[in-house]
Amino acid sequence: MLVGADVVRTAGLPALGRQEQPLGEVDGGFRLAMRTLDLFRPSVGASVIGMAQAALDAAVAHASNRQAFGRPIREFQAVSHQLAEMATRLEAARALVYAAAEAYDRGDQRVARRSAMAKLFATETAQQVIDAAIQVHGAVALERGHLLEHLYREVRAPRIYEGTSEIQREIIARDLFRQAAKD
Repeated sequence: MLVGADVVRTAGLPALGRQEQPLGEVDGGFRLAMRTLDLFRPSVGASVIGMAQAALDAAVAHASNRQAFGRPIREFQAVSHQLAEMATRLEAARALVYAAAEAYDRGDQRVARRSAMAKLFATETAQQVIDAAIQVHGAVALERGHLLEHLYREVRAPRIYEGTSEIQREIIARDLFRQAAKD
């Protein structure tokens, strides 16, 4: 069985770890890893926005078709306002993700904060939107195989990888204090 360095040698690439062949700048590994996270965090945000959009679309369709008390449930203010809130939060999350991606592309000095904000807001929003979509659907959405049941399970992990929501808040707060000290 081939693992680790064996796989690299088998592929015909030079083995990693040789001093005469550093990958990137010497002693720059941590900075490179953090820069990579600045790119991946908005990507996580983009993926959960897709999940949340699917949940919102399902909730709008369900609210248009489901009847209660002789009319579609979309005509009830509580339901329509909930859908409006979901759409608004989703649009704000999308804007943060776009802003973080643009900041990364132009080498913005605040890219770490922007990426953390995008990932934090998008993942938290996706969780809220999917939860609200389940509320609009009722218990049927929790049946095995239902789109929302699947999304509800899948949306949890992105709140953890590439740094938990708490880590994102720490990155944002540190940058805020660093900026305040400069001003």
